[in-house]
Amino acid sequence: MNNSFNPQLIKRVIIGTKSQSRRKIFKLMNFRFQYKSPNINEKKVRNLNNDKYDALKIAKAKAEYLSKKYNNKIIVTFDTTILFKKKTIYKCVNPECCKRTLKEFNDKSHDLYTAMIFMINNDLIKSTLTKTKITFKNTKVSDINNYVNKNFKQISKAVGCYNIEGKGNFFFNDIYGSYFNIIGIDVINFLKTLRSI
Repeated sequence: MNNSFNPQLIKRVIIGTKSQSRRKIFKLMNFRFQYKSPNINEKKVRNLNNDKYDALKIAKAKAEYLSKKYNNKIIVTFDTTILFKKKTIYKCVNPECCKRTLKEFNDKSHDLYTAMIFMINNDLIKSTLTKTKITFKNTKVSDINNYVNKNFKQISKAVGCYNIEGKGNFFFNDIYGSYFNIIGIDVINFLKTLRSI
């Protein structure tokens, strides 16, 4: 797919993400980007308000961190947050947190937001925020516990403690919006923005 893009442009792009799911998407699209990890404390980003804009603020903080380190590079960063009962859900650090989160989602809906930031030399080029509404099935508590016990290492890296592309797909009843947004990238907006640069 990247044959339609200038190779020199691709060399200037740094994708700021630790997410293996996002990297797999780019690999499937035949993009060979540089990857760097934006080492920031997401919970210490300023002015977080438990609303949909938290994802944008965190993604922008990641972009600013990398843009200061890599001059004249096109920095692209992402952040995925979940808003549930007017509260931002963050990644879990232990299995008990994952079990509690998934039980709260059980038989209910939550809104997932993925933000994307394009930046050069600390100047914002483009920002997008994409929403997907997710409804969970009514799942047995024992099934939730078994899922977390068997998959904690992987799901601890995902906000909400589930991977739609993996074994966690049995939780889902309905999805309203982009599938790829749940994995962590609005593919259409990414390609549109990259082509416009």
